[in-house]
Amino acid sequence: MRKLAVVLPLLVLGFFAIPFGAGATGTGNSQTTPDCPLPLAAGAFVVDISTSQLLAWETARATAGPVPFTLPAGNWDVYLTSYDPHSTKTHQMQLEEQWYLVGGNSGGAVFATPPTPDLPESTDLQSWMVGSITTTAAIDHVIAAHYAYPDAFEPHSVVPLCAGFYPSGTAPTGAAACPFPPGPNVVIISSELMLANDAARSTAGPVAFTLAAGTWDAYLVSYDAHSAKPDQVQTDERWYLQGLSGGSPVFATGATQDLPENLDLAIYAIPGVSVPAPIDQVKAIHTAFPDDEPHSVAPLCAAFVPAGGEPPGGGTSGTTVTTGGGTTGSTTATTGGTRGSTTVTTGGGGTSGTSVTTGSTTATTGGGGTSGTTATTAGGTTGSTTATTAGGTTGGSSATTAGTTGGGSAGSTSTTGGTEVKGITAGTEAQSLQQLPLTGVELETAFLAIVALMCGVVLVRRARDWQSRLDRRAARVWRRPLS
Repeated sequence: MRKLAVVLPLLVLGFFAIPFGAGATGTGNSQTTPDCPLPLAAGAFVVDISTSQLLAWETARATAGPVPFTLPAGNWDVYLTSYDPHSTKTHQMQLEEQWYLVGGNSGGAVFATPPTPDLPESTDLQSWMVGSITTTAAIDHVIAAHYAYPDAFEPHSVVPLCAGFYPSGTAPTGAAACPFPPGPNVVIISSELMLANDAARSTAGPVAFTLAAGTWDAYLVSYDAHSAKPDQVQTDERWYLQGLSGGSPVFATGATQDLPENLDLAIYAIPGVSVPAPIDQVKAIHTAFPDDEPHSVAPLCAAFVPAGGEPPGGGTSGTTVTTGGGTTGSTTATTGGTRGSTTVTTGGGGTSGTSVTTGSTTATTGGGGTSGTTATTAGGTTGSTTATTAGGTTGGSSATTAGTTGGGSAGSTSTTGGTEVKGITAGTEAQSLQQLPLTGVELETAFLAIVALMCGVVLVRRARDWQSRLDRRAARVWRRPLS
């Protein structure tokens, strides 16, 4: 009993010594990340910013940079890409994984972009068009700053992977790049669109690719330049991969989910693909063929990792969600590409990563103005985006911009209306939608309940002990002879 009475206070002290949210954070150190999904295009400028996490509760990690980057004066649509390996932190709940970008030169800050939306817990990698800016001066560096800094309780860890500046009114429609780093188990398939209403274009390949027999987690990457086709609606942009040996089918993966109209690029994890024999080729097949609609989709690339292994380049974990609707195991697929001639198990699975688009955003970078609110809508359009590019810090965030704040010359104001905001988004699913992660508050509440229960047990036992002592004393008193 005495030992328990000593241990309990130590447990309580240890609990309150743990910062809130400590169990849901990374270290902020450099890590393996996917390549930047933003494509280069005529007149565009793309910059890799950092592979380290920004942390909202630590000043030293609230910013990244300055990163050398030259951008001439002009009118720009700005895309920012966020990354956090949520697939390896399935019980994490952080609601302000947001950041913004400050561009500057020797004279100080020239502009600050609106912030990104929060990176959803169901997504590892995502890009957004955060707004349009007009600059009257060139910049020579950029700094990424955490929008939630300072926060004493949560890290809101997020990697400011990269940023893209595209001439206003143009969509970043350059050739998409495979987000996986090159490797022996990564195959580039095709950037050409497969069509479900054209037999000649319903497949892509075969492409030379060797893979040993075994059980693999497959990652299939779908692409379609939806941001350049805002009026397109196609609901069956799906495909699967067939493995061949000497031209004969050996296996077929499960199919990807439909690529949503508000995404350009998505990675789908299909775990547990059984490969009964080595292969020397792969072939992509449109799942919807034959159909009256094209359902255009490019089978950009695929990667295979041993079952249960680390995702390629920090991508989605195949052990936490089946985004491709299941696997065929050792199912033999018939060539020809017609739906129904291939046995493919597509037993559901999560949808592709959430797309969050910016609504009306206002950012004032002169005189410490406050950043306007960012409305997140499902496939909505931007209302108006106003950016004042004078020197100064972005209001609404206390992050220090390491010498780029203040002293900038006043810039001009640009307003855009009705601009479609569909972004280049790698909507990587990271965890099952049926999985309800426990927040830090819930864990702390459960811990306190356990401590309270233990304390109650101790008090009850002590009370019984005291009652027993009182009973014994009363008995001795009654036994004494009267004098």
